[in-house]
Amino acid sequence: MSVKSREQVELSDLLFGMSWEDPASDRRALAIQPGETLITITSGACNTLTLLLEDPGKLYAVDINPSQSYLLELKCAAVRHLDYEELRGFLGLAPFTQRLQVFERLRGDLSEAALRYWTSKPEAVRKGVINAGKYESFIRLFSRFLGLMQGKKRIDGLFRCETLEQQQDYFDRKWNTVQWRLLFKLLANKRVLAKRGLTADYFKFHDGSSSVPESFLRRARRAMCEIPVESNYFLAQYLLARYRSEEAVPAYLLRENLPVVRQRLDRIEPVTSPAQEWLGWQPDASIDCFSLSNICELMSPDETGRLFAGVARSARPGARICFRNLIVPRGVPESLQSEIELNEELSRDLIACDRSFVYSRVQAFVVNGKNIL
Repeated sequence: MSVKSREQVELSDLLFGMSWEDPASDRRALAIQPGETLITITSGACNTLTLLLEDPGKLYAVDINPSQSYLLELKCAAVRHLDYEELRGFLGLAPFTQRLQVFERLRGDLSEAALRYWTSKPEAVRKGVINAGKYESFIRLFSRFLGLMQGKKRIDGLFRCETLEQQQDYFDRKWNTVQWRLLFKLLANKRVLAKRGLTADYFKFHDGSSSVPESFLRRARRAMCEIPVESNYFLAQYLLARYRSEEAVPAYLLRENLPVVRQRLDRIEPVTSPAQEWLGWQPDASIDCFSLSNICELMSPDETGRLFAGVARSARPGARICFRNLIVPRGVPESLQSEIELNEELSRDLIACDRSFVYSRVQAFVVNGKNIL
């Protein structure tokens, strides 16, 4: 049965050069124990690599989009062979003029398909692959408009705030301008996101029940008023289109973590497949943790049910799940809620602390083991 006939959006362009889900939320929700088996959604690959720090035994990185799998391959090759400064430069975190030359040194680590893909995209390699996704191009557009509307001085002032009280006061007195609110109407709408940031099919299942710009405006306010800005590298990307320091980056890119991540790379297995299809191939009770991002927004309700049925069957009793919603309301079907149980308290805490802030829900679930084996 084809992906299209199952009402699953099929993607092929490189949408994400980096991951836009907060890995701290996944680490808390999953509580990974050494040696456990994980599935992650590959996306920009940052979270997959960061979760290696939790010492899993096996990590399946699954994505329907082959471009995201090729990105993971290239990032793994870079982590394996490059030193800290060269890695930062090659990926795009720092100025670097030798990216194409470095790519030639990494070719031997890539599959034939990944090598063909990246060889055909020299400009993506030249600019740094973390900047090569369609969503990152939207972020650069957003930050350019923001710079014009708010000005460098006002943006720098936000990042100088040292307490949440200072952030809230700064937002109310300095930041929350007419221009700021207009920016969301101009850019944070489905039409612009589909044209410049994602793809029109990404919104296939959106029910149109809420104002996307207004919703994102509220979420941005929460990030600026309720979450410390200094270490929030997601906010830095949205406002500046870059990371602000070597310390405020995904954890796999921290100097002290690089040797550990490098040592554990062989535990990752990239998989290009719809997640619900891949889960159907897995043995019963074989997976401990599921980091599912917001992939159900690319599925019909029936396919969402199929995904969670696969989770329930392939999960070990006590398995943990981290699941997100961005725009489209999706969740565990009612028929499975006695087996896949929401941790309401932890979920409330996760969304309150989530640095990525664009998601409407970040939820933690546990598989209780009833009616599964």
